[in-house]
Amino acid sequence: MLSRAVRIGLGVTLCAALSPRAHAQPISGFADDRFEPAGADSAWMNAESLKFDGHLRPVAAFVTEWGWRPLVVYNAQGHSVGHLVSNQVFGHLDAAVMVWNRARVDLNLPVVLVNSGDATQIGTASYAAPDGAAVGDVRLGVDGIVYQRPDGQFVGAVGIQLFIPTGRTQSFTSDGGFRFWPRLSAAGDRGAFSWAARLGLQVRPSDGCACNLAPGTEIDGALAGGWRPRPQWLIGPELIWSHSVASGAAALHAGTPLELMLGGHYTATPEWTFTLGLGHGLTNGAGTPAFRMLAGVQYSFRRSGQAPRSE
Repeated sequence: MLSRAVRIGLGVTLCAALSPRAHAQPISGFADDRFEPAGADSAWMNAESLKFDGHLRPVAAFVTEWGWRPLVVYNAQGHSVGHLVSNQVFGHLDAAVMVWNRARVDLNLPVVLVNSGDATQIGTASYAAPDGAAVGDVRLGVDGIVYQRPDGQFVGAVGIQLFIPTGRTQSFTSDGGFRFWPRLSAAGDRGAFSWAARLGLQVRPSDGCACNLAPGTEIDGALAGGWRPRPQWLIGPELIWSHSVASGAAALHAGTPLELMLGGHYTATPEWTFTLGLGHGLTNGAGTPAFRMLAGVQYSFRRSGQAPRSE
């Protein structure tokens, strides 16, 4: 497999050769943050625990995450020529409603609070750095359970997420168009062990001249496993990945982002849950940070006497 250095270099070279617009104006970015927080009421950071208990029960969550060097540009020789995006701090506010004990509707608003990097020039191609804090693409989604074993060892669900282009490509918070994300999810518990998995297809816009950094349509997934030393705790890793299925130069820019995260989740009360997590990029795929750190808090509105999720 070609390294990301070669892919980015080939993409830049092809862009400069084929697009007369490459030298006319800086090439803007895309929604480069590969971390999509799970919907409110999930026990995981990225995967879904699929415990949609209650009817018309609201849940609110806030997650903040810092990514270091998520997007580094290389030339055709494999040498780093700049940190196009060097630091990003996002805040994600998610509001959800559980329906009929089988579904969840949620709305996620991302805001980038810190957004820094360096403009980069390779030949005639100019890449613009992020231009500061901005709102990201609003995410509206629904997930519903389609199969569930009575013992809770396996739950299957289908869902779809719609990203509305409220962000800006200049801030690396949007692809500049609508994104659609149909997905399949599964989860379960067996004793003190919990697991979750997801497989999806994110339909992303691609540039007609094949000279921007947007990866185009991608297959993506997540895998999580954890242990509960006590009912209130869940500790374990999560693996997230994506792979571009687009053709042409856009695919060369994306590679295969792969990130391993380790998270700890503590249900302090039936209403309040707190999360801390660390992540490390296992590849140099565009949007994969060298290091990630996150923290989250969640409030679940429950009726008096209703048991917490971890029991």
